[in-house]
Amino acid sequence: MKKGTALSLAWNMSWTMLFSLLLPLLGGIWLDKKLGTAPLFVLVGAVLGILAATVGVARMTLRTFRQYAPEELEQPPGENGKEDLE
Repeated sequence: MKKGTALSLAWNMSWTMLFSLLLPLLGGIWLDKKLGTAPLFVLVGAVLGILAATVGVARMTLRTFRQYAPEELEQPPGENGKEDLE
């Protein structure tokens, strides 16, 4: 992986994490102020943000690893996915 590609991946992951965490959390704060339910929607927003950030970064990482993985790892050995022991 080239240095520019790795830097781009890190930049995209950081933005994904920031917005995935920040938007639900800010929505939870706004709802709590509007409805007067102090920690409820902040906690719900935090949990949803953590889940969204985890899924977003995991998908981005898997897509990148799949793109740069050697071809032998992508193809299962043998016809049925197991190595022939003959």
